Amino acid sequence: MKRAAAFTLVRQQGGTPSERVTKATQALIVGELGWPLQTDGQPSKSLIQAKSYNIPILSERRFLKWVGVIAPEDHTRIYTGAELASLSRLPAEMIEQLAMFGLIEPRDGLHSFQDLAAARQVAQLMGSGADLTTITRSLRDIQSWLPDARLSNLRLFPESKDQILVAQSEGRTDSKGQFVLSVGKPDEADVDELFAEAQSAEEAGDLSRAEGLYHRVMKLDPADPAAALNRGNVLRAQGRSVEAEAAYRSAVKVDSAYAPAWHNLADLLDEKGRLTEAVDCERRALDADPLYADAMFNLALFLQRAGAHREAVRWWRRYLEADRTSAWAERAKRALKYCEMKVSASAADDEPASAAPARP
Repeated sequence: MKRAAAFTLVRQQGGTPSERVTKATQALIVGELGWPLQTDGQPSKSLIQAKSYNIPILSERRFLKWVGVIAPEDHTRIYTGAELASLSRLPAEMIEQLAMFGLIEPRDGLHSFQDLAAARQVAQLMGSGADLTTITRSLRDIQSWLPDARLSNLRLFPESKDQILVAQSEGRTDSKGQFVLSVGKPDEADVDELFAEAQSAEEAGDLSRAEGLYHRVMKLDPADPAAALNRGNVLRAQGRSVEAEAAYRSAVKVDSAYAPAWHNLADLLDEKGRLTEAVDCERRALDADPLYADAMFNLALFLQRAGAHREAVRWWRRYLEADRTSAWAERAKRALKYCEMKVSASAADDEPASAAPARP
């Protein structure tokens, strides 16, 4: 699933998607196609922030269950223990051990396809010389920094009898997340791998490389606006405002309901002194996502600066309904009071003067 499609699902369920992790984030969803690692194998900034804020880190599959796109696993348990042993080519006693160690999760004597995938991976690892103790310890290490990791959604490789590596887009890492080995890429680069590379380069501060990778993703997958948005952010960080504006406009051309691109475009236009256009873009962002708090804040600020204090009051109040405790909320409260004073003063100026009494 592309990021834009996932964002649409979140909005349909009444949630507010975000490109970044903040203290207000309720869950960080990690896609199925590999770990969110930087090029040196360390966890990404988003993963580190989520753990520091105690935000749940969950898999794409769990997210899809939440929104009703796929059925809960309870409805798809179809294999008996004997069938699992036969299909994975493991002894029945080993299937029982996997269940004891929590590597598979039978319910009422039945197993899911995920259990089959896990059992087959155990069979492959053991066939390469790894023992069950090493497999279990490695999985526990991985889960210490990515709790939703399971054998069914990992690709593991035995480096030695007591060392297991994890496959991810940049190569392989050990069970602690440390980058170990670089591997070659196919000629036709996978779009999701390229996007992950671009994000890693951006987080590492290699903006030139990130910009080039995002540009490649845009060409390979022109229907996904996320790469254009991120490319705009990278270009803007380099002071290339004209190209950044073009990138943001490419994103909203692909998806006119992509609120983050409208919001970032508005912020850029405001920096360039094009306040009227910035207001219009923030309105477009809020049309796409009525609960987008950052867009509410900026729209209220832009309207205040444009002298439209009455409408600014309305948007400051809406912002404070969504955020009452952050440092930004304190600024919004002060701005609201200022705009209310302006509205009151304007109303007083508009009142007609009292008529003088007529002389007898």
